[in-house]
Amino acid sequence: MPASKVENFALRENSNFSRFFYDTSADFSRYDKAIFFPLTFDRMALTEHSDPEFRESWNKSSFEEMDEICQFFDDYIIKKFDDSDVLTLTRTGGPNVLAVEFRLKDFMPTSKRREDALDTVGQSTNSLGVGVLTFQAVLVESQSGRLVAVIEDGLEIKAGSYSVDDRVGRNLAWKRSFQRIVTDLHDDIEQMQRQDS
Repeated sequence: MPASKVENFALRENSNFSRFFYDTSADFSRYDKAIFFPLTFDRMALTEHSDPEFRESWNKSSFEEMDEICQFFDDYIIKKFDDSDVLTLTRTGGPNVLAVEFRLKDFMPTSKRREDALDTVGQSTNSLGVGVLTFQAVLVESQSGRLVAVIEDGLEIKAGSYSVDDRVGRNLAWKRSFQRIVTDLHDDIEQMQRQDS
């Protein structure tokens, strides 16, 4: 795998993400396909700054629960890029193919996980949302293994004006937050392609 030259990396201005480090020597206009790996959560940590009760609840999350949440992200990636003119989906590597992997890094819950929050009778409201999530993404040229970009950011998992703390509200919060991340990625890549063409 070719070594990435740190001196070639710069922080992209006007990115939708708080930190978008990219290889300034890479020609992003050459990439027109992408392999998206499933969203990973195996290294996600619960921040110590969160409420101990919330942290205890999320510590009980099963693989299946987290996998279901991550599936919202994977489904939207497919939907967004399936018919995109920016990057189309592929399963085969090549010099024009980016391999993209998103990783959940840190989560500060602002409420209990769904199963614990919903064990009371009736509906409860939650204006704080589900929590604050930080994530990282790596973009690699699939054929050479060359690292071309690293993204880092965080966002609140909220469902906008939908505050009823039920299954629909929770799922909506995750879906809308993930849609924002995927749309931001799509828009950033599109801008970089235009800039390099």
